[in-house]
Amino acid sequence: MEKDVAERDKYGRLLAYVWLSPPKDDGEAEVRARMYNAELLLNGYAQVMTVPPNVKYADLFAKLQREAREAKKGLWGRRP
Repeated sequence: MEKDVAERDKYGRLLAYVWLSPPKDDGEAEVRARMYNAELLLNGYAQVMTVPPNVKYADLFAKLQREAREAKKGLWGRRP
């Protein structure tokens, strides 16, 4: 788990990035390949929720969510 600026939000919830395996760096390729938060977004299983001041991956997460939405994955899929 990787923490950002604040460890918890105003409700006491833990704020962390979850790595499935240790990353070599914090670049986009590593995030896509190894971060659970990114996996959820890429598959459309989650929506971005940014809690300032924890914004390290905010722009990348928005990009990943946009990709899932455009591909109609998960939450963004077609409804019958």
